[in-house]
Amino acid sequence: MIRLRVLALGLAALISAANFVLVQWMLGIGVTGRRLIPGLADFRPAFNRGVSFSLLTQDSVTGCRLLIALLMVIASGVAVMAWRAATPLASIGFGLVLGGALGNLCDRLLHCAVFDFLSLHLGNLPLFDCNFADIAISAGVPLLVLDSLVHKPAVPP
Repeated sequence: MIRLRVLALGLAALISAANFVLVQWMLGIGVTGRRLIPGLADFRPAFNRGVSFSLLTQDSVTGCRLLIALLMVIASGVAVMAWRAATPLASIGFGLVLGGALGNLCDRLLHCAVFDFLSLHLGNLPLFDCNFADIAISAGVPLLVLDSLVHKPAVPP
């Protein structure tokens, strides 16, 4: 059980730190828009003052603080679930989700916004903008779904 906790929390710390370093590096070099994969992905740096897909965009200090508080509650809940993870797959999944949440929380605390830099699209059809933390969350969720389908908890007699 302790190994699973170390796995989840260590991965969360690694993802969060990697997101912080990546964001600081990109802001430091003044990254500008570049085409990565024609018709699919571009570098397009932007600050997202809302949540997923720029919903609940906030420009006030109060709104920013409310989003920070909401993210802290969510991250705390995910941390509890990571602490209780019973399988390596669940530990990795929760670690990725928690690390992404903490990475976005750090961005929001420093900039009152999340720094998105990857713009995904299908040709001219825009899909969404994201960052490293969002990618970690998006990788963790399918692992948690897979774990829930594969891992069947023992039923007490």
